Amino acid sequence: NRYDAIDSLELGQASENSFERVAGVHGWSVQPARGRHNIDEHWDYDISNGAQRFKVDVKAMKRLHRGDARVQDEWAWIELHGVREYDRGWLLDGKAELIAFERQRSFLLVERLKLIELVKRVVQRTYVSSPNDAQYKVYRRRGRNDKLTLVEFKIIERMKWQLWLK
Repeated sequence: NRYDAIDSLELGQASENSFERVAGVHGWSVQPARGRHNIDEHWDYDISNGAQRFKVDVKAMKRLHRGDARVQDEWAWIELHGVREYDRGWLLDGKAELIAFERQRSFLLVERLKLIELVKRVVQRTYVSSPNDAQYKVYRRRGRNDKLTLVEFKIIERMKWQLWLK
């Protein structure tokens, strides 16, 4: 989207490419989303292994602040509302069954519905205007519709569905 940092699209695409390769190594068949599924339904891949089949939304590692030089591996940005006015975001409005968070050495896969329950338990309903204050609070960027929060991976890891090493 127009608000993303210059290399955000590239980071996301590289993460998705890595996920595709890693899923195959772990025995999963991978079909990318077609049409507007990625944008409107918030899923990137349909994966299958025997009778198991899931829609997956892949999340690249992110910076804590836009100006940071590097991505980090301790906190996950969770989208509670998308940038479009009618879009409730990938967590609440997504059709993915699994969220695959990219980490330095792995992909952490969690069930989206369980992640919703975790966020309801740990995130305060306090609104903040700076990413510095977004840890377990709702961050709103000026002039934007999105709502985001930061949750530590060490908490998300407790609810892992699977961990796929790269």
